[in-house]
Amino acid sequence: MPVDPEPPDPPLPPPAPPTVTDAVVATTGVALANESTRAHGQIHSHCENCGTALQGAFCHQCGQHDFEFHRSFGHVFLDALESFFHFDAKLFRNFIALLFQPGKLSVDFNAGQRAAQMPPFRLYIFVSFLFFFLVFLGDNRPANIIQSDGPKKPNATLLVDGQPATLEQTLAAVQKQRAVDLQPERTVDRLRAAAEQLKADPEAKKKSAAKPAEAKSPATDEPTSDFSQWIEHQAERTQDPAGQRALVDSFLHSLPKMLLFCLPLFALYTRFLFRQSSLVYLQHLVIALHFHTFIYLWVMCRDGWAFLAGLPDLGLRGWVLFACNLWLALYPLLMLRRIFANSWKLTLFKTGVLALAYGVTLVVALATTGLILLALL
Repeated sequence: MPVDPEPPDPPLPPPAPPTVTDAVVATTGVALANESTRAHGQIHSHCENCGTALQGAFCHQCGQHDFEFHRSFGHVFLDALESFFHFDAKLFRNFIALLFQPGKLSVDFNAGQRAAQMPPFRLYIFVSFLFFFLVFLGDNRPANIIQSDGPKKPNATLLVDGQPATLEQTLAAVQKQRAVDLQPERTVDRLRAAAEQLKADPEAKKKSAAKPAEAKSPATDEPTSDFSQWIEHQAERTQDPAGQRALVDSFLHSLPKMLLFCLPLFALYTRFLFRQSSLVYLQHLVIALHFHTFIYLWVMCRDGWAFLAGLPDLGLRGWVLFACNLWLALYPLLMLRRIFANSWKLTLFKTGVLALAYGVTLVVALATTGLILLALL
């Protein structure tokens, strides 16, 4: 029995004519797409540096970005401003993850998820530079040559070298002292001053002439060695306020280099303690860079938060410092637990061993740095 054919589908209604709003939206979308492609995508067909045919916004041969400078200053400025805020947003996200998510940056970086991160060494250099800049800025104080009659007296008088002075005389004394501090005393100047003092003081000259005879040891009746005399001379210089200030300044300026030298040792210790993991030494070095960056960044945040908490004078400063120091102590445990996924007991044990080994390393490094600076004083 024949089957009746199916009826044909009814014709579709004609499309509605485009409105003015649709035309504006479509035109704007095309313009934005073209502007985005022009700003961030491929512009030329070949690289302007090496002539290689381009397949994207960057040349796969030399790596140069295909950027068009033949545009108005406004377009270039807006592109630069967009790149700056993009960098700032990436840096801010890295800071948040570094401060409050222990080990996350290291895990993501070692897993290959690096597009949203700043390079670990660049991040470390940036944060450590900011940290030590603030340390040096806070330590840059004028010499203590101004005194007062007492902080509780309302009519305190300024004193310069123990004598009452006006404000103009005090400012002049401060500028003079700063100029002296900024110009290190040369060895020839010290020798000239000592010679003039011996020439003006006959008694000191006699004592200086009799000093080699008195430099004999009472037990062996032999003159002391040059090394012993050098040690005594360096010890005398440390008693001088100018020598103490020079030693402290040299030590502070040597701290960044010393800590950068100790950082690979931290990676070596974690490589030994967690040798069962599949991470190579360079990945442990990334962990060390992130951890030291966290310490610098957290200390700056802690001091800033403690300062703000102390402004209302409500007793909150102590609690803020306690909470921040507690997080600073717990951070390495949580970081190592997240990265290496050991049990809590094993992670706690290895964290203690790591803290002990690295603490001894820092003490030895500090002592060695101090001795070297004392020798060069």
